[in-house]
Amino acid sequence: MKKLKPTLLFTQLICTLFIGTAQAEVVIIANPNSGAGELDAKTAKKLFLGKTTSVPGMNSITLVSQIEASPTKAEFTQKVTKKTLSQFKSYWSRMIFSGKAVPPKELAGDAEVKAYVASHADAVGYIDAGNVDDSVKVLLRAP
Repeated sequence: MKKLKPTLLFTQLICTLFIGTAQAEVVIIANPNSGAGELDAKTAKKLFLGKTTSVPGMNSITLVSQIEASPTKAEFTQKVTKKTLSQFKSYWSRMIFSGKAVPPKELAGDAEVKAYVASHADAVGYIDAGNVDDSVKVLLRAP
């Protein structure tokens, strides 16, 4: 039993490390008929921080985000805007209060965002890459 204990501790440590590094890939999507071109990371960040309101190939857009409880939102916020969820929320509170920008429409999760984007030619949102199908067009894979 004494020899088994260090082995179990080592195994537990390794599993914890791998679980901590597993991350989902997040993609920014648009309607396939929108005419939107690919985005770079800088433009995507500006878009979801309300600093720009256009996407190459689209005249007007409706941004779609996810509710705070969504795991995809946490991943997206960190990878694309380089902010934590609390920093992102605080940032948007200031933008709304100052009248500088209108926040993205918030939906419950990946399925709702994908359905909304697929049915609205002006919509741009984000989902987990595992949920992409032919109903949406990928504009950027988050780095």
